[in-house]
Amino acid sequence: MEKEAHVMYFLRHIRQLPEPYARQDHHRVVLLFFCVQGLALLGELDRVDKKAIIDFVYALQVHPDSRDKYINAADCGFRGSTWLGNAYFKGPREYESTTYDTAHIASTYTALSILRTLGDNFSRVNKPAIVQALKALQNPVTGGFMASSLGTEEDMRFVYCACAISYMLGDWSGVDCDGVVRFVNACATYEGGFGSYPGLEAQGGVTYCGLASLVLCGRLVQATFDLSLLQHWLLMRQQQGFQGRTNKQPDVCYAFWDGASLHLLGLHGLVDVSTCERFVLSCQHKHGGIAKYATVYPDVLHSYYGLAWLSIAGVGPGLKSLDVKLQLPL
Repeated sequence: MEKEAHVMYFLRHIRQLPEPYARQDHHRVVLLFFCVQGLALLGELDRVDKKAIIDFVYALQVHPDSRDKYINAADCGFRGSTWLGNAYFKGPREYESTTYDTAHIASTYTALSILRTLGDNFSRVNKPAIVQALKALQNPVTGGFMASSLGTEEDMRFVYCACAISYMLGDWSGVDCDGVVRFVNACATYEGGFGSYPGLEAQGGVTYCGLASLVLCGRLVQATFDLSLLQHWLLMRQQQGFQGRTNKQPDVCYAFWDGASLHLLGLHGLVDVSTCERFVLSCQHKHGGIAKYATVYPDVLHSYYGLAWLSIAGVGPGLKSLDVKLQLPL
């Protein structure tokens, strides 16, 4: 593993995102998440301006409206970018909500994760507002979550974000955990993995989100799906590297999603680590970063998740340990 090349790769992307990321600017904080966590895994966070990053993240916070906190009670959390909304410097006392200026549940999860990793104490996080917004995003019937108050599909990934947010804030009053259990159980498929919504195809990343959600809220014992079938499905995803779905090409990020799922079940020891390691390292770029396949350019998502799996497997020299249920370096 070329550690310094990977460090420089993440540092370059923190300083300036290349053109291919332009269409993802609305989720810039998610891209920042991969860079910050990647540097944390590599033990090189001291090479960034932590205060500048923390201040940037806090600037993305959607506060309750200063005129009437009930106007936008379902909108609070963190927006994905500065592309829309109030001026950078506006704080909670000056904030006035505008149409479409809403938080996104993935942005809130990644923003809090960045703050946690950088050592922030959440003193400027409006925890009650975020908890109240989570309540508005959960479907009381299915137990699933939408991503924002503007209305989106319900998705297992958003369930995971809600659980991780609640875990980091130490406040579960915004989540109906019985509903989470109900939704996760309903998403189990005949193959053994989980779909993003009941009736959809099993997928590795979604399966991790379902398992991790139950682990985070302490409800894995309430699983009604077939654990042995799930274990079999996960182990059968290894084809040198891991694939995300049946009959798909191996992809670096699924080494993490599938491998982390097996880790949460206490079964990562059944992975053929040396074969998967060769696959992941074959996708490294000489100038840093890890690609999904060896034949394409690297990106920050696959770079982070490639390193994250190497950490889980204990084969990445110098990599920090990982809190697998949160996807965060310790």
